[in-house]
Amino acid sequence: MEKIDYLIDYLLSENQGIEIQQEPKNLYEKFNLYRSLSNIRPAKEIDEEYIIRENNFLREFITENKKITSVGDIETISTSHPASSLKNGDKISLWQGDITSLKIGAIVNAANSRGLGCFVPCHNCIDNQINTYAGVQLRLECDKYMKTINYNLPTGEAFTTGGYNLPAEHVIHTVGPIISNEVSEGKKRQLAKCYVNVLKQAQENNIKTVAFCCISTGEFRFPKDLACQTALKTVDDYISRNRDFFEKIIFNVYGNEDVDIYEKFI
Repeated sequence: MEKIDYLIDYLLSENQGIEIQQEPKNLYEKFNLYRSLSNIRPAKEIDEEYIIRENNFLREFITENKKITSVGDIETISTSHPASSLKNGDKISLWQGDITSLKIGAIVNAANSRGLGCFVPCHNCIDNQINTYAGVQLRLECDKYMKTINYNLPTGEAFTTGGYNLPAEHVIHTVGPIISNEVSEGKKRQLAKCYVNVLKQAQENNIKTVAFCCISTGEFRFPKDLACQTALKTVDDYISRNRDFFEKIIFNVYGNEDVDIYEKFI
């Protein structure tokens, strides 16, 4: 408990206007408090001692509380779905699990246009979870890049950071289209552009294995069936043009509904 107590005390000392209504009683409650405080923390300088201690805590916490899966242990579509019509089934996989537990070259973060992660305490979006388990250094690196583009990441664009305390070596951040009513052709092109630009980022940074989340299908309300078809076709076509570079591309799904949709279109 001493490790997480230090992190909580440090974050509270930065923001003394926060009042804790009920003291956390166990590690689970303390982690949620630590997570909330780190979620709302702006991208500002932090003491090096904090970073060292946070790194030690998160790596230990992830090892003890998550089942780490290596990209090499995930079978390809050619094996799991031998009747698939995908042209590159030997380099594409479907995997159901927690993307923050995946040991791989890069995982993809469904970011927002501000590019600094989710600031809502303990929000269940993937942006929040990736930033939580990576640690505060991820937001600080994102801030350095976002400053250069005036904190406005256009829809479909992408940039790459380190993975820090995640099992993944890198995180590739991209902003998917937001759907209000119907899905226009322009929105479809924007979603396809997300996948293309993530793969371009991977090549530019010599990352040969990438795991995609289901971009735009959560808070941004892109219809899941259409998003799946767009993702599969766009990635399959891109790999066909760059087969010698990529080793494995994973479509990561979490809920059973997403599994069923990908199974249908694969």
